[in-house]
Formats: sequence, C-alpha cells, structure tokens
Amino acid sequence: MHVHASDEQLSEGGSGKFFVKSNGDTVLQHRGKLNDREINKIQSFIKQNYKEMYFKWAQYSKNGFFGE
Repeated sequence: MHVHASDEQLSEGGSGKFFVKSNGDTVLQHRGKLNDREINKIQSFIKQNYKEMYFKWAQYSKNGFFGE
C-alpha cells in the first residue's frame, strides 16, 4: 500500500509518496515539495490511521502492505 500526500497548493509535483508497512511505519519514496515538518506530520497521521486506510485500499487493490 502507498499513500500520496500533497503540499498546500495540492500540486501533483509537490506530492510526496509514502509506502506503508504492516505496522504503520512508512518509507518515503518521493518527498515532492514537502518539508521535514510536513513529512513528519503526514507520517504521524498515517501511523495513527493506517489500518482504516488499509481496509479502504483493500477494496480496490489486491496488493498488501509494503514489503509483503
């Protein structure tokens, strides 16, 4: 599973891409225009909500968590 998160302008070029592991940790593949503070905030949000996000993801994809 992966997550895209954008900068304040919601630009595609500013978008970061995070791969999500089965424990909610993330691997940042592309930071886009996100600064360290924004990346930490997004990673924290993903960690708190990854199970709910995964259940939604699983409705549309047969791929699982990153690294599995």
